[in-house]
Formats: sequence, C-alpha cells, structure tokens
Amino acid sequence: LFKFLARRMLAIDPAARSSMWDDLQRRRPTEIGELQGAALRLAEKAGTPAPLLKRVTALVRAAEQERSGSPCLTPEAVVATVRS
Repeated sequence: LFKFLARRMLAIDPAARSSMWDDLQRRRPTEIGELQGAALRLAEKAGTPAPLLKRVTALVRAAEQERSGSPCLTPEAVVATVRS
C-alpha cells in the first residue's frame, strides 16, 4: 500500500542531478571528503573494508583534479573498476 501511495514521491526524475555533479561540471571542489569521508571513517572504525567507497572517492578526486567535468560513469562501471 505504501509503495502504491508513495510511488510518485519515490520516483527519481531522470533529469535530476546532484550538487556534486553540478560542482564537477562547474570545475569546483566537491564535498566528497565530507560525504564519503564520513562513511569511510565509520567503516575504518568498524574494521570493515569499503573498497567501493574508496573507489568512488578516488574517482571524484581525479575528476576534480582533471577539471574536465563529471566522468558520467554508471554504477556498473564503477563497480567493475573495483572488481578488476
């Protein structure tokens, strides 16, 4: 019942973009350190490996340094780089 009633609220607009995407497109520093950094610190404190979090952070940092905008990677492409 919840899903039926909340379907429109839960739908993600395909044209929606995050503020981090906006920052990358505008060649500005992102909040990756604050956002992913907090999750990485929690994982480290718990002794839990977080290779995907580390990879996402590295990819965003690289995009910031290259100043070429968002790399527009799909989730599958990011996961594939962690597995290889």
